[in-house]
Amino acid sequence: MSQEKFWILLSKKLSGEASDEELKDLESLIAENPGWQYAIQNLGDLWKQKSPDDHMQAEDAYMLHLHRMTEMNIPFGDSFPELEPPVSRTRIRKWYWAAAVLILFTTGILGFGKLFTKGKGEAIAQNEVNEISTRKGSRSEIKLPDGSVVWLNAGSKLTYTKEYGQQIREVTLTGEGYFDVVKISDKPFIIHTSNIDIKVLGTVFNVKAYPEDKQTETSLIRGSIEVTMKNRPDNKIILAPHEKLVVENEFFLKKEAEKFHLRYTPPTVSVNKLKYNRDDSTVVETQWMDNKLVFNDLSFGEIVVMMERWYNVVIELQDEVLEQKRMTGNFEKESIDQALEALKLTMSFSHEQTGNKIIIHR
Repeated sequence: MSQEKFWILLSKKLSGEASDEELKDLESLIAENPGWQYAIQNLGDLWKQKSPDDHMQAEDAYMLHLHRMTEMNIPFGDSFPELEPPVSRTRIRKWYWAAAVLILFTTGILGFGKLFTKGKGEAIAQNEVNEISTRKGSRSEIKLPDGSVVWLNAGSKLTYTKEYGQQIREVTLTGEGYFDVVKISDKPFIIHTSNIDIKVLGTVFNVKAYPEDKQTETSLIRGSIEVTMKNRPDNKIILAPHEKLVVENEFFLKKEAEKFHLRYTPPTVSVNKLKYNRDDSTVVETQWMDNKLVFNDLSFGEIVVMMERWYNVVIELQDEVLEQKRMTGNFEKESIDQALEALKLTMSFSHEQTGNKIIIHR
């Protein structure tokens, strides 16, 4: 359903008929699915290039598409929720026509032929993408075709094309991953996230890029990496071992400012030293690899999101004052109930659990 919504919202954006709320929804979907950014870039360019003759062809194809849906007894609302069968061409709104053009693009009628493109016109069809994902509450290890190894944290997703390693090694990450990359001098390794790209040759590092989190983090353990921010492509940052790049997520900051009636401040970028555990000198940023959930000076709202992924539960936090309380701590073998009881030692709250849903209040 999210992909169908993406095409509807993109159609409205291209036609200039998207509301502010719809543009926010589109931004949120792109944050959750960074690979869709390729579609927007290329379809946006092609949209500007289309001639008036394409309008008629697009409308004809769109009418045929709706006719086929009717023959197959598919309700119009299943694919286009607000859409009723148009009576005549003159009644087709601009975004309907935009949707028609997108149909032509994705079916190849106007020569687009593929769903997504990236780089210099290189196409990626959906069925040519390998996708590995981990459910909430679980972690997994992946060996890529070149021998590089990736460990995925809970609720994470890694995708790469079947062309991986032929000329370049490229993956897209949503969530958190620990990378041990094999060095191949003429084939750089690139990781795409929602707001940064990371380029390496061979190194060990951790990337935390959950779209729902306040910030994206890149922690370098060994080697060297080059980080490029999507909104500042000319500003490249080189990290040295034991350094961490922290980039605040614009979508989170806007949402937080609106929720708590705060003044919006643009995202910041900082380079910090990695943190080490005093007891065993392990890197705090990668302790999830040792099955430890660690949080350092985070708000209770941020900790709740981490706990949802870690324990595979849904937590509803019903108090805004509690949500902004900051804490530091870690959990290793504790159950979700034990973890919540431990948090109650630092602040006062109550909780009720039904199945995998937990409600927290004062």
